Amino acid sequence: MKKQPVPTACFEDAFLDYLRLRFEFEPLMHYVMAATNICDETGRDYPQFVRAFFTWFAEAFLFDRKGNMPVETHNADPADNRWRRYEDCHALLEGWHNDDLRAALEAHEERWELVERVMQLRSEPREDPVGKAGRKRKKTTKTDAEVFAELEEWFAVRDYTLKRQHRKLTVHHLYMSGIFPVALVRSGEGYQVKCIQIDHPDAIRLPKGKRER
Repeated sequence: MKKQPVPTACFEDAFLDYLRLRFEFEPLMHYVMAATNICDETGRDYPQFVRAFFTWFAEAFLFDRKGNMPVETHNADPADNRWRRYEDCHALLEGWHNDDLRAALEAHEERWELVERVMQLRSEPREDPVGKAGRKRKKTTKTDAEVFAELEEWFAVRDYTLKRQHRKLTVHHLYMSGIFPVALVRSGEGYQVKCIQIDHPDAIRLPKGKRER
């Protein structure tokens, strides 16, 4: 699991950091616009990732695309899919505007609890270590079927729904950073961004025992 950033007392600062991490993972303009809104409402300077995006956007619009929008959706990634990936951030933004963050933060706490509990249960010994004819099974830890069946009772949500929610949070095919911020949660008297490490199946890694020269 990725080492978590330290808690931040101010929600606005924590939220801006969450948006920055999400943008670094997947550079959707939605995160930039949300950060711009918060900065405009609170009189903050734009963070570096916002300024960098607007610089790129202006140059792409004026010179590379010559008047065409440089951030366009396509059939493989339509606008509604992009909005759904940003939707948890929008819930926080609306809660902040309405001065009522309870529901949005609780939803984020559940996101993190699901990811954390799945990681924990996947590491526990399976309940049926012995197979047919007394053969010891190759997989000694719990299967996903066991994991999500157990979580179904805990969350009071069907196992296939939990599995789909978990996959949405942990399986990503296109990204720039390997660090995915799962949730923004309350931590003591402040707020903390919870992150996980995403491993792309096509990632190029050094073989074990090898070191870069």
